[in-house]
Parts: sequence; C-alpha cells; structure tokens
Amino acid sequence: MNILRHVAVIGASRGIGKALAEKFTEQGATVTATVRTMRGGGDRSPLLDFSDPDAGRTLEAAVERGTLDALVVNAGIFGPDHQNVLQAQRDEVADLFWTNAVAPVRLARRVMPLVRKGGVIAFMSSRTASISLNADGDMELYRASKAALNSLGRSLAIKDALPAGIGVLMLHPGWVQTEMGGSEAPVTVADSVAGLIGVIREAMDRPDCRFVDYEGHELGW
Repeated sequence: MNILRHVAVIGASRGIGKALAEKFTEQGATVTATVRTMRGGGDRSPLLDFSDPDAGRTLEAAVERGTLDALVVNAGIFGPDHQNVLQAQRDEVADLFWTNAVAPVRLARRVMPLVRKGGVIAFMSSRTASISLNADGDMELYRASKAALNSLGRSLAIKDALPAGIGVLMLHPGWVQTEMGGSEAPVTVADSVAGLIGVIREAMDRPDCRFVDYEGHELGW
C-alpha cells in the first residue's frame, strides 16, 4: 500500500474535509489543513479564503516545495436554493462558479510545485458533474458548477500536472451524511472518507486524470 507522509487538505472545517484531515492524521501522515472561517473549539488550522487572489501564500508558507504526497481541495457550496436558471442572479451564479470551479483549480495551479512527482491533486467533485450521467436535470446550477470544476481540473492535468508527473483526481464522495447531504443520505462520512483515501493511495505514483467515486468506480465525464 502506498504511504501518504504529507497531505494538505483545503477546506477542513467540517464534514468530509475535517474527517479526511483527521483520518490522514490517524494513519500517520503529517497533515496541513486549512479552513475558510474559524468555527470555534480551538481550531488552529490556518485560514485560507478562496476569494483572495493570493490565497496560495498561506499554503506556500506552511509547506516545503516538492514534499506533498497529496493535495486535497474540498471546498464547495450548493448555491441558491431555487437551482433554476430562470431565477438565477448574476452575483449568486458568479459566487457559485468561483467557489466550486475557478478558485479550487486556481489555487491548485499556484501551489502545484508543493506536490512531489508521483503525487496527487484531488478535487472534491460530484457525480452530478457528469454530463453523460445527467438523467433528471435536477440541481442545474450546482451541477453546472461541478461540471466546470471537472473541465478546469482536466485542463490542469493536461497542461500542467501530468507533464510534471502529478496525477489529478476528480472525486465523487457519494451522497454523504453531512450538513449539505442531510441525515437521510445513505453513505456515512466514515465510509466515504475511508474509500476516498483508498482511491488517493491507489493513484500515487501512477499519474493520470480520472473521474471516480469513493469506491474507485470510473464515472462518465
């Protein structure tokens, strides 16, 4: 099994991101975790705001170049409750696409030199990002923002990551029992996180660009 010695988790204040950081630590990795806002409870994770064009400096100051085995970018929002293009407002759509697509890839591109050759950049995507699997058209704004993330992530892989020997994963964590997923979701945070870490481990030293779920199943783009 590939060993993860140093991992950075962006967006670790709660839910899947927090659980990933805790599980990586439990498994012996050195974890650099960042949060967007402080939530109390003595959290000492550094703040990292995607709206700041210089957000990468927070990570660059904490991590030596070429030492990360994995960079996990977990930030994301659902967007407006209506999820309807006819009701969509420019500002809310801009915020949704910036947070879910542009900012994660912008950050990853900036801090990619921190990731070692053979390492992995993993974005928290969603099955709803798949154009080919869209059978119901629900959550159209959120779905479009995640499809944009997949597109930008694939461009990052082709132009920058793969030539440097770094893999890129677009990960679907499952429908998980988190604040966003709700209590009726069928997948526990623990099961999702265990699967995601396994997928990341398998991708180490095998540079590729893949869109997969937490069980390692390939998803159609």
